[in-house]
Amino acid sequence: MKHAMDIQNTIRDFLLGKLDIVSFRSIYDRDPAVEQFLQSVIDEIKTTGRPLKTYRCSIAGRELESTGQLEYLLSPETAPGRAEGNHEYDSVHTFLTYEWRMITHDVETAAGAMAFYDGVYSIYYQIDQSIPWSDRFSREYAFALDVIPEYLSGGEAERYIAKHILPLFPETMKKTERKKAIRAKLREAFKSEKGYPCWAQSADWPLGKDGLPATYLGKGKSEGDLRRWRFRDESTGELLVVEQYL
Repeated sequence: MKHAMDIQNTIRDFLLGKLDIVSFRSIYDRDPAVEQFLQSVIDEIKTTGRPLKTYRCSIAGRELESTGQLEYLLSPETAPGRAEGNHEYDSVHTFLTYEWRMITHDVETAAGAMAFYDGVYSIYYQIDQSIPWSDRFSREYAFALDVIPEYLSGGEAERYIAKHILPLFPETMKKTERKKAIRAKLREAFKSEKGYPCWAQSADWPLGKDGLPATYLGKGKSEGDLRRWRFRDESTGELLVVEQYL
């Protein structure tokens, strides 16, 4: 893409649902001009000092007025986690792609798609208020929050669920039946011999070498702030140990 209008049209097509999120993310990753265009919107706001425009949206079932956290792009020093060395709000690049806590920005997951869409929308809305908010990602995000247990909400497990379990049960199903079927499939896929992990950080259930979820064996030995969880790769019999710090 060479012209600003081409870039704008591509972004608009994505926000209007004419271009699917996986295809748009591929364009975004491949063509730096898309990111540069979005960064120029933020730079212009910084230069002029004009206030951010808020928009009405629905996220995880809640209606709210939002700026999409763009205020942290204008003042990165105020961003949550800055004191701990996280810099996810330093630029449009980190704002849209930085992995932080449970937000993976893998657009094939409900959480990642919601985060990426909201980020792009919040920036583009600053120059075009005619673009309508779409609840297609927030709807699936709310559903995922409801149906996926917290111990699976992140990392490889969430990606596995998004790619191999959720597509088996489309939105066309009755909601209660869809939830019941997904929860049953999760119990089948993520086996446990002793309860379920209560993670110190975000969920990190590992996959085996065959790409299938490992079996949870129980907690390992703790050392100070270090916590361990033990899994077995069913394809090899190998013991897998996940370590996290409080």
